[in-house]
Amino acid sequence: MPLTLISFIFILSLLIFVHELGHFVVAKLSKITVEEFALGFPPRAIKLWQDEGQITLDSHEFVIPKTVTVDRMIQPGAQVYAETSVDEKNRPIVTKLEFIEPLPEDKEATPPSPTAERPTIMVEALARPTEYCLNWIPFGGYVRMLGEEDPRDPGSFARKSKKIRLAVLVAGSAMNFLTAIVFFTLTAMSSVPEARTVITAVLPDTPASQSGLMKDDIIVGADGTEFKRAGELVTYVGKKQGQEISLKIKRVEENRTILIKPRLNPPEGQGAIGIMLTYQFSGKLTQSPYLWYEAVGMGVQNTVDAAIVPFFVLRAYLNNNLPPEMKDSVRPTGLVGIYQQTDSAVSASVSRNWWYPVLSWVAFLSTALAVTNLLPFPALDGGRIVFILIEAIRGKRISPEKEGVVHFFGLVMLLSLMLVITFYDISSPLPTVDWNSIFN
Repeated sequence: MPLTLISFIFILSLLIFVHELGHFVVAKLSKITVEEFALGFPPRAIKLWQDEGQITLDSHEFVIPKTVTVDRMIQPGAQVYAETSVDEKNRPIVTKLEFIEPLPEDKEATPPSPTAERPTIMVEALARPTEYCLNWIPFGGYVRMLGEEDPRDPGSFARKSKKIRLAVLVAGSAMNFLTAIVFFTLTAMSSVPEARTVITAVLPDTPASQSGLMKDDIIVGADGTEFKRAGELVTYVGKKQGQEISLKIKRVEENRTILIKPRLNPPEGQGAIGIMLTYQFSGKLTQSPYLWYEAVGMGVQNTVDAAIVPFFVLRAYLNNNLPPEMKDSVRPTGLVGIYQQTDSAVSASVSRNWWYPVLSWVAFLSTALAVTNLLPFPALDGGRIVFILIEAIRGKRISPEKEGVVHFFGLVMLLSLMLVITFYDISSPLPTVDWNSIFN
């Protein structure tokens, strides 16, 4: 349990870190003011360090050293008390910045005594230093950019062009896709389990029973195309409804070809051909023959497959082509479900001294995080991308106030959805991969 928890936090932190790193790097390269790069959600645990910043006071520019904290209330137009000096590089720097509360408009100021008076000066421009922080709630992270919906400040995210904003938003998921490619490449270079699509039941009075398919038949492919995953069979059958196809199966040790015609309108819960499937390991490990550059190609292909398979499964579900036994396992999962799958992968890797389960799980999870964040839902990166596309079509942007409201309610809906998903993860957990069964 402690090892699983540590692994769970480490894997999530790694994937969130690379996601936010993508946003951060592109934002920095685009001259966007990044105020904070944080792992975890507030409250803040510790500020690790900060970059240098720059401030303009009385038409003079000063460097803000890494040791000087800039109060959040200090913004362009604010009154501050400042102390200045010159550093070892002969650069003008501020050694102290203190925000001065403005007097209420209806209050008459009484002149302070000469000894108590501290001169104030107005901030004309400010490039706030980026703070790098760790927060107490470990399941998350963020890059806080200046003016994410407010374009008034020159260094703000919202002030940049549509192309730059789009690049910043896409960069997070792009980093997760890249991470998935790396981990899928590592799996392609390791010992990989042989897997197969097996029929667990043939329903009566269906094309499957009429064609002679039997329980425990292994489906190898169809019409000369070999299937590597159960999802590929489901997708292929969905495309061929009403057309006769030639299934290549393996029964015991004998290869056979069976002609079958998937139904156009199958009864509820039966699927187009009337079989129940499972994806089983053969009990053998094969040392990958791929060289590193071939493994990279496999890593790219597996990442693409992992990204598009959920959409094929969703289409099959909506078209009533999904095998009945898969319907109970086709739903989103949250932190609890991710923890359960992590436990299965970590346990197998530890007990068998075999890295494949953890590597493949991290790759799959990174792909899922990338795809999820690109969904066109408010508060997600994909939702913000939608606003940029609308701006490009209509020729002007939606007001920052309206966009902010939409993202706020989107965030509330997401949090509510996560509570519902967590409830189902606890009350009706999804089946986990039994990695140890490979060796049985």
